[in-house]
Amino acid sequence: MPFLRFLCYSPHLPVPLQVYRGHTSLVRCISLSPTGQWLASGSDDGTVKLWEVSTARCVRTLPLAAAVKSIAWNPNPSICLVAVAVEHTVLLVNPGLGDKLLCGATDQLLEGHVAPEEGRLQPVTWEEATEEEERRLGVRLRLSFGKPLKQVAWHGKGDYFATVVSDNSHLQVLIHQASKRWSQVPFRRSTGQVQRVLFHPLRPFFFVATQRFVRIYHLLKQELTKKLLTNCKWVSSMAVHPGGDNLICGSYDSRLVWFDLDLSTKPYRVLR
Repeated sequence: MPFLRFLCYSPHLPVPLQVYRGHTSLVRCISLSPTGQWLASGSDDGTVKLWEVSTARCVRTLPLAAAVKSIAWNPNPSICLVAVAVEHTVLLVNPGLGDKLLCGATDQLLEGHVAPEEGRLQPVTWEEATEEEERRLGVRLRLSFGKPLKQVAWHGKGDYFATVVSDNSHLQVLIHQASKRWSQVPFRRSTGQVQRVLFHPLRPFFFVATQRFVRIYHLLKQELTKKLLTNCKWVSSMAVHPGGDNLICGSYDSRLVWFDLDLSTKPYRVLR
């Protein structure tokens, strides 16, 4: 059953290098560790599985309460942390893989938070994982949103991350800081139904994809810098090149649009 497994291909070989079997329902999301050694996958079967990329061996399985909608491995190689979106909650999980000193330092980073004397009103609720079973699975922090989540995405430095929820208001996109347990609303008004968000890997830009457009915001200046026209119906996915100058978007009408951000606000190439 092709939707219950996922494959690793080489562009030079006609057959998959590895087949990762184990999920019992649809695989919704995958994310690589910054070193490329580990892979996390989330499924409708209510589990997160952690794999060794080179061997396709499942090293850990995290049973959760519901289907996993989005998963993102922290891109900072000095932090061992995975963000998992499940129903109305984002879980920050220390998978405990690799260097034990690194895993311990990650726990110390999260536990070093000092709450302000005066409580601050936030759009989400931050809670420490206190149950023994949760701690054993690696869950360290829990963010409660009250609305179904679509996506979670990390900033390149690994402290900030963004979330998208199913909502049409200006609260559908939030930006969070893990070390300070602080969440903020970046937009004052809604510009449409947001499908995906991304941080630029090098510059203070924030990509926001609605159904037909991708808006690029300057986070420091807090202004819109560019609006990309995708010419497709309903953006389903988005990825930016590590150099930050190329962007690709997938869509539900079976198109892949490629933007050269230095050339134009229209697609450089469209693949069908």
